[in-house]
Amino acid sequence: MKRSTALFLALLFLCTTSCAQREQVENLPPVKSTQSPQLGPDASMAELFPEDQGPTWEEGRTLDVALPGDYNGLELPIQGATGYASVQLPLWAAVEDAEAAAQAVADWEAAEAARLTEEQSAQASASLPLPSTAAPAPSGISTGAAAAPGVTAGAAAAVLPSPAPSASSAAPAVEETPQTQPPETAPVPETAPASESRIPEATPPASSFQTEPSAPAESPAAETAPAETLPAETLPAETLPAETLPAETTPPEETTPPEETAPPTLTDGALTLLPSGTPFTVLREEGEWWQISVEADYYAGEAQTDLRHGELTGWVEHRYCLVNLPDVIPSILYDATNSYASLFVTCGKSIPEVTGQAFYPGRTYNQRLGREEFMMPVLYAMAFKLCQVQRAALSEGNCLVLYEGYRPSQVQTKVYNAVAAMVRSDPEVKASVADPPWNISWFIAGGYSNHQRGYAVDVSLAKVSNVEDLAVNGYRYLQVTEYELYTMPTPIHELSQAAATFTVPVNSLSATAWLTAELSGSMNEPALGLQRYCTEAGLTPLASEWWHFNDLDAHSLIVNNQGRGDFLISSIRSVIPV
Repeated sequence: MKRSTALFLALLFLCTTSCAQREQVENLPPVKSTQSPQLGPDASMAELFPEDQGPTWEEGRTLDVALPGDYNGLELPIQGATGYASVQLPLWAAVEDAEAAAQAVADWEAAEAARLTEEQSAQASASLPLPSTAAPAPSGISTGAAAAPGVTAGAAAAVLPSPAPSASSAAPAVEETPQTQPPETAPVPETAPASESRIPEATPPASSFQTEPSAPAESPAAETAPAETLPAETLPAETLPAETLPAETTPPEETTPPEETAPPTLTDGALTLLPSGTPFTVLREEGEWWQISVEADYYAGEAQTDLRHGELTGWVEHRYCLVNLPDVIPSILYDATNSYASLFVTCGKSIPEVTGQAFYPGRTYNQRLGREEFMMPVLYAMAFKLCQVQRAALSEGNCLVLYEGYRPSQVQTKVYNAVAAMVRSDPEVKASVADPPWNISWFIAGGYSNHQRGYAVDVSLAKVSNVEDLAVNGYRYLQVTEYELYTMPTPIHELSQAAATFTVPVNSLSATAWLTAELSGSMNEPALGLQRYCTEAGLTPLASEWWHFNDLDAHSLIVNNQGRGDFLISSIRSVIPV
């Protein structure tokens, strides 16, 4: 009796919840969720997802309807769509202002590089070794046997920088340098020959100034200019080591440091900096730029008070922007399950505080489409490839079902921590999630994943049985109204090896490594069809999840400034395209 009552109450609760959700998604064909049943810990994959569920895959099937319009590679024009800043973005009054800022930075960097090169060259010159003793001697000084009386070649170089001694000099400069002993083969004669130069009486005592044999007669300099009286200025510059110069010969350095100026930045001259996650309306596109309209509250300039209740327009670089996919590819079926009841499970088991949770806002009214719809942003560059995928699927009577694009980092962290806790406590989960060659990060990244960057999607496939031909302000598009979800290897967001695309991990940053990887035995025809649609459009599969595809080309556009998923998507600003 108690069991019957409990079952009745559970069914009543499910019916009530289901009715409430239907009321929220009025005016939109219901998406048949692939939410996993809540089974016990010993449930098998066959019980989790019976093989007889879902339609049969038919090769060569086509729809009896023309494909949706192609407006510069999308189903609807970008004008009027909602965009979001994936990172902090400067808003410019004109594109030329951004180009001027970039040029100023480039010029400054070039000047800095030249200055550093010059400084390094100067430092290298200052650290060069003293010249060889074989270098030419100044006037009156020769090397070897012809050296000036009392000075060897080495001693001459050592004492030359010193000032000439005078009669009043108590401590001549030559005493600061080591004494140079005369060669043993050249003893000093007891009586100096007549040709030997005489040492003036003002000359330092012999104990501090050694003598050598007389210089040759043909050297007049030896007779008139003793080495110790030679002025330093007669020496070549390269023979004067800086460290031996008298202090008074070095001019004092400037004591007042030069005024430092801040280097230019890539945001100099911008109207304001839009925080990551800022929603805006795209007004028009020119090359790599969007002209956008944003609430004046995001303006940080002096006119903020006057514009607070208005709109601010400017230009942003669209490679760093997300676009709301339903605004530009409305024929895709969107089911952001993480916005109302997360489907994350592992080994068919519920993940505490994750499975069934709502992590961010869900459907909201979309003025552009005239109905409630999920908010599903990805990088603008990726939208074009997803449009190719959808056109290929529709041409064969199929349709994409998109579960998630952008994912906030707080959701990523919450799921990772919860799965990591199960790995530590549940041997079955550990074996399927963390045992080699796999590890937990293949199924849920602990840091920033491609979902936070904006170039990853979680997507499945449905078989279409009916579509409706619609138009917005003259722009035609298709709306899928009847369909069946295909049976895939596992339910969406099953975090375990059961969901793996390939038998072993494959480099996720390579656009070609997957081509030689061995497919998992669970990859069935619908999963292979989904992979074909996506990879032919230029997306790359993930080895551990049959539903996950990356756009590595979009990644290359933002690799120097990637988003971190530090915001929630909670509003749209879409308007009817003009």
